Amino acid sequence: MRNVKLVIEFDGTGYSGWMRQGKKPGISTVQSVLEDAVEKLTGERVTIIGCSRTDAGVHALNYVANFSTESTIPSENLYRALNPLLPPDIKVKSSETAVDHFHAVYSAKNKTYRYFFYFGETYRPLLQNRAWNAARKQPLPAEELLLRANEACRYFIGTHDFTAFKASGGLAKTTVRTILSARVSAFPENLFYLEICGDGFLYNMVRIIAGTVVGVIEGRFEPRQIEEMLLLRERKRAGMTAPPHGLYLYKVSY
Repeated sequence: MRNVKLVIEFDGTGYSGWMRQGKKPGISTVQSVLEDAVEKLTGERVTIIGCSRTDAGVHALNYVANFSTESTIPSENLYRALNPLLPPDIKVKSSETAVDHFHAVYSAKNKTYRYFFYFGETYRPLLQNRAWNAARKQPLPAEELLLRANEACRYFIGTHDFTAFKASGGLAKTTVRTILSARVSAFPENLFYLEICGDGFLYNMVRIIAGTVVGVIEGRFEPRQIEEMLLLRERKRAGMTAPPHGLYLYKVSY
């Protein structure tokens, strides 16, 4: 028996998130699709442990997972053998033998997410299900927008109680998290992304932070109000929960 680490990329549009949801009809998850592929390949019914419980519609560029197997296929070749058994919106980028105690969740030191959003009346077919159309009109020139957004971002950096940025229903034992970095950057044609790195995130935390930063950009909040949101710990004071399709798990550090 050996422990195999996978790095996976997926488009979450057609899936009800990462986590397997039993045998509910019409429900497909990334975990269940991968486990079915491993069973077809090796004959083993395995449980694949994923680094994050991503929601329906959320994407990943470097999602990390692990599972135990007795297969004789060399670990470094497993991803090549698995990919022909997977749909085109899920691909395993690499596979390797990990130490026995490696765990995709508990061994992680930090995670980095990116949230993509844009402004504009024009329909953007290539961004459908991949970025949030936050408003029909960009409220500020790009340079001013970035200054205002990044002034807001600096209030998130550090160790705080993020109760105001958590949706109900999460199972976290504590609402305190440490954000190592947060920054908004620009692409051409009014496309922007928030990149945020932390030691962990609460349920919908990144999406609520993204919604709040867009609220600052649009003038509904002042950047300094984020400090008050953190202190008062009331969900109603923070911004909206941005939709899932703009969110990407970018990388996990171990």
